[in-house]
Amino acid sequence: MSEQDETLQIFFSETDELLKLAEESLLALESTPKSTSDIEQLFRSVHTVKSSAAMVGFICISDYAHLLETLLERIRSGKLAVTKNLITLLLGSIDFIRSMADRVSQGEAEADPEVLGEKKDQVKRYLGVEAISTAEEEPHPPVTEAPRGAAQFSFYKIDLKFRRDLFYSGQDPLLLLLGLSELGEFVQVAADLSELPDFEDFSMYDLYVSWHIIIKTNRSYEELEDVFMFVKDDNEISIEDITKRYREGVDTELAGRKLGEVLLEKGRITQEVLTDALEKQKMLGAILVEDGKIQSEELDQAVALQEESRAVYRKTTIRVDVEKINSLVNLGEEMGIGISKVHTLLEKYTGHGQTELMEEMQNLLKVNREFQERVTRVRMFPLEGTFRRFQRIARDLAFQQNKQINIISTGLDTELDKEVIEHITDPLKHLVRNCVDHGIETPEERQAKGKPPAGIIEFKAYQRGGKIFVEIRDDGRGIDLASVQRRGLEEGWIKPDQVLSKEALLAFIFKSGFSTRSRVTELSGRGVGMDVVKTQLDQIGGIIKIHTEKDRGASFTLCLPLRYSLMEVLRVMMQGISYLVPLQAIVGTEKFDKGLVKSFGAQEKMYPFRDDYLPLVDITKILDTGMPAANGHVAALVFLDTGARAFGIPVDEVLEPQQIIVKTLETNYRSVKGIAGATILGDGSVSLVLDLLGLEEMFFENSFKGVQLDEGEEKANP
Repeated sequence: MSEQDETLQIFFSETDELLKLAEESLLALESTPKSTSDIEQLFRSVHTVKSSAAMVGFICISDYAHLLETLLERIRSGKLAVTKNLITLLLGSIDFIRSMADRVSQGEAEADPEVLGEKKDQVKRYLGVEAISTAEEEPHPPVTEAPRGAAQFSFYKIDLKFRRDLFYSGQDPLLLLLGLSELGEFVQVAADLSELPDFEDFSMYDLYVSWHIIIKTNRSYEELEDVFMFVKDDNEISIEDITKRYREGVDTELAGRKLGEVLLEKGRITQEVLTDALEKQKMLGAILVEDGKIQSEELDQAVALQEESRAVYRKTTIRVDVEKINSLVNLGEEMGIGISKVHTLLEKYTGHGQTELMEEMQNLLKVNREFQERVTRVRMFPLEGTFRRFQRIARDLAFQQNKQINIISTGLDTELDKEVIEHITDPLKHLVRNCVDHGIETPEERQAKGKPPAGIIEFKAYQRGGKIFVEIRDDGRGIDLASVQRRGLEEGWIKPDQVLSKEALLAFIFKSGFSTRSRVTELSGRGVGMDVVKTQLDQIGGIIKIHTEKDRGASFTLCLPLRYSLMEVLRVMMQGISYLVPLQAIVGTEKFDKGLVKSFGAQEKMYPFRDDYLPLVDITKILDTGMPAANGHVAALVFLDTGARAFGIPVDEVLEPQQIIVKTLETNYRSVKGIAGATILGDGSVSLVLDLLGLEEMFFENSFKGVQLDEGEEKANP
């Protein structure tokens, strides 16, 4: 990789992180508009993006970020209040910078010039200039074209720097300015006194002053130039048409200028005054010392520790491409397979040194297992960034629908495998949209129900027993079970006289094409969404539980594997075929006793386990392996709990638990329902990893249909 390519990769990676920080700050400011720390973090993020983009030559990104920086400076100085409309504008601006970075990463132009111009105009209209009231919070209305026949004015910037001995030629600069004023209206006249000498060196016959003028006129460029007909050859006279800079008579270029530059150009201050003022600007630490909040020694110690920490952090952290990590994972898998094969061969070896060789092999197996564990751990990322992203989605949707929400996030440091996070991105997006669109009521509806006008959406993550749970909850209207049942009747999923439990009705939500909306909107009514949730979770061995109460809200809890590729499994044999059962779902194993089996219906069988009767799921029958169904050869039962249901599977033999790296079948074959993936064992054979959720769905779809569960279960009436 060339140095330039590496620099660009660093830029794209850092920009992504900085934009996430900026977005996080904006979302925090919505609830705490005066948070100084969030404003500072937002400003630093945009400032760094601006500088980095300029460094690698992305001028459009840099210029746009500079414009935003100017707007943020007004927020920092307290001249502009943080409002919802302003946050909406800034969030859109962050999205636009992200889109420009994405475009250049794909070899495209940074932005369409027209789109970039429109985006800049949005910021400029909100920003205004010094002449516009700083108390203004709403953006200016769009500029409209002047009607035909109206006077068309132009704006010209005129810089006049005359020769020091101008007076000796009989010319008077004030008369030239007077003649110019007759051609239009002076918008700005600034005298530049920077060359004015000390009193001892002052000569009353020399001209030390120059002028910077902006004039609004309907006269032509040539007419303005004629004013300086007799002085333009020997003096520095510059006339520039700057009409494009003006909107509604306001110079929009000032939006992207620093305050000191504006005052300097207007002639309000000199360069010396500006330099002196900048030297007096104080950092937070200096202000705290002046206010007596901390001692100067404490400030010096804190700064030293911070710099030391940053230096160490830069030395001890590197950016690694995900593909490199995946390559290490694959390498670890190949090593593990090779070591397992050698281990199998050594078990058959009876020659000299067999004991010592087996001991070393056990150590090697242990080291390889730790290697795989550590490499896989590198792929773990906290859920904080994911939660922030969906907090933004919820916020934008609520804003569009004139709903008010408060967002609560807990468990932000909970970590998940990067591939698992990628698989749950779409499910979480659909769940968030469901909570805002279907769940949260309008402020008027909530107040009529005795609720506060702002709804609550909670993001929660926690780890329990080798699984990660991600919960999204709202305190809205809840799921209308009667509507769900009506839709089930319309689609023919249930019979008119059939009584279903609450859980059975909620399962219909995940069917393809399901929707309770009679009218299609931008967000709902197409029957697409919750089925995507189920499909994506099935692919990683995850499950989802729903809890709902009328007018108290609904919660969706995702149960996810801690890691996607590395898995603890129990190896079992069923009629000569090796299968691997995820260890985290196993709740017990028992020796099979045929006399304890209870028949239920024509084919279904139940077996007692821990004071309950659980259904037996014949894997060979469901997967249609071509083998005869489980019979008298069954030696043991493995009992499982997927989180939704518990059941047992009959097996011929229970072998040893193993730690494996799962490979999906889609890469080299196709997706097979009921099979989560495969791996190569130490003896070189391929073993299939069972997808327990898929098997459960296949079995229970065809069995126990229409069965009424516990009497205490809540029923829904048609």
